[in-house]
Amino acid sequence: MGFDDEAITALSGAHTIGRAFKERSGTCPFGYGAANGTKFTSDTTYSEARCDKKPGIGMEGGQSWTKDWLTFNNSYYLQYKEKDNHLLWFDTDKALHTDAAFKPTFDLYGKDQATFFKDYAAAHKKLSELGAKWEPAEGFKI
Repeated sequence: MGFDDEAITALSGAHTIGRAFKERSGTCPFGYGAANGTKFTSDTTYSEARCDKKPGIGMEGGQSWTKDWLTFNNSYYLQYKEKDNHLLWFDTDKALHTDAAFKPTFDLYGKDQATFFKDYAAAHKKLSELGAKWEPAEGFKI
């Protein structure tokens, strides 16, 4: 798809938000509902999703990559070190901080959230526009 190591590492940072479910992908042992989630995905102490500040995080359960899985930040590049079995971590995630080509960027994003945000925005834009056909070809100006 034409992404370099920096863009791949930046896009992987999207794991900062969200979670996986046993029922959807089978990639983790945690499923739907508070009884089947982790301490981070079933407890509002770690995540607050409601603007009205009432209890509840929507559908509870699943397994997240980060403790604060409803906040987009650079915690994906920091919390892997904690080796908490309530956090999700795939071999592809591990490769980003062990492979010599990815590691420098992974470490940089852990230290510099602003650089992560800038690089993520550029990579996400490129991903979003892959295969797009613009009409008019020169685009629109607002």
